[in-house]
Amino acid sequence: MGKRDIALRIKSVKETRKITRAMYLISASKFQKAKVMLDNVRPYYHKVLLTMRDILLHTGEVTSRYLEKKEQDKKDKRKSLIVITGDKGLCGTYNHNVIKTAQEIIDREKIDSIVVIGEVGRHYFVKKGYNVDIEFLYTAQNPTTAAAGEITDFILNAYDKGLVDEISIVYTEMQGLVQKVRALRLLPLDIDNFMELAKEGKPEKKEVVIDSDMVYEPSAAEVFNVLVPEYLKGLIYSILVQAFASEHFSRMVAMDGATSNADKMINRLTLEYNKMRQSSITQELSEIIAGASV
Repeated sequence: MGKRDIALRIKSVKETRKITRAMYLISASKFQKAKVMLDNVRPYYHKVLLTMRDILLHTGEVTSRYLEKKEQDKKDKRKSLIVITGDKGLCGTYNHNVIKTAQEIIDREKIDSIVVIGEVGRHYFVKKGYNVDIEFLYTAQNPTTAAAGEITDFILNAYDKGLVDEISIVYTEMQGLVQKVRALRLLPLDIDNFMELAKEGKPEKKEVVIDSDMVYEPSAAEVFNVLVPEYLKGLIYSILVQAFASEHFSRMVAMDGATSNADKMINRLTLEYNKMRQSSITQELSEIIAGASV
């Protein structure tokens, strides 16, 4: 490799470094935005969660079509799986980990339909020949309450009409600065799992205790059924934001690593270029001295 080739390589790597650095800064900005969005939705979501938990704990047995029926053990349950990936790559193993977990669930259980949020996941499952019922395009990059409402309506419509008996979701959540792929059943509500979510959703401040003597009109079951869509909407919105934050945190790490590698490559190529340049200068001086002494 000559000096010219090395110079062109250095220029190319520097241009690539500008891109990776810019992508890092963009993802850092979006990650901070996602954290604010999540903090804003938590109080409302937590209030709905506490109210539903209060109904289940203090009003006796609640009969609801949204609650799991322990006696129902159909082996031919129609199951649907929602998979949340990103719309783009260059984010480390983020998309791979979600797709891998979803694929394991599909192989292990009989999944009748797949709902995909995110272009990477949609492309994968379509290429594999799976029946992807619907795609919420660009939702992964723009998590909003409106989008969460549309997804909730779609889920409830399919569940209420009996098109599916069980709906689960696979996504990536942020636990501090650690990412974890999580599979969660949305409907029917598993009481034990629901109570665990209520514990996880406790605010950092002292928990608000709801009066156990509260009377729900017209009935606790009716109020519970009204709250379920609001609960799902808040849960799905928080999931979308968690996935959004996880994707951009992964991209931050990946682009930071790429920028660091570019810096190392530039230093190595610059050193090699300087050595060749010094060698060329030394040779030219030797030739001049030799010519002068003749």
